[in-house]
Amino acid sequence: MPLKLLRLWLPLLLFFHHLQAEAPQCFHFTWVGAYENHSNIHTETCDSRVGDFNDIPCEMPLVVTANDTVPDVKALWHNMTEDRENFLCQMSPGFSCVKYSYIFKGGIQNITYMCARVNSSNGCYRQTHPTGMQVEACVCTSRVGLIPCNGCSTSTQSVHVLGLALCVLNVYQLLNKYRIV
Repeated sequence: MPLKLLRLWLPLLLFFHHLQAEAPQCFHFTWVGAYENHSNIHTETCDSRVGDFNDIPCEMPLVVTANDTVPDVKALWHNMTEDRENFLCQMSPGFSCVKYSYIFKGGIQNITYMCARVNSSNGCYRQTHPTGMQVEACVCTSRVGLIPCNGCSTSTQSVHVLGLALCVLNVYQLLNKYRIV
């Protein structure tokens, strides 16, 4: 009898353990922006980049990209050959995914992706400094198995998609009303 009971319960225990072990993920790295000598990036640390400015977020690893363009996090997420685990963190209870960007004259200077405990709800918050530098923090909650939300663009894109869908629906209703379709 105990062996039969073990055969029934063992798969269930393994399944629930798997569910507990899997947690939503966030991207976790700092893209340094325009960088002259890409080969030197391996010698730098967050301490050397940020220095005494402790309010500037920085997360290892530091990343540079070809042509100094914003990282393609979707490609990173879908690239199984790259060790993407180095660029991810587990979203623990009470934490959110954050994308922290410095923007100057409309151009993104650098971005830090991280897991963080924040005192705000999902959304993007922007502050403009007297120098013209803008700091944008986007906060979101990822879902298990999906691409981390802090790699996606701001919610304005989803608003545009929703608007387009409503427009198509209205056109269809008009065409149906006048028996064109």
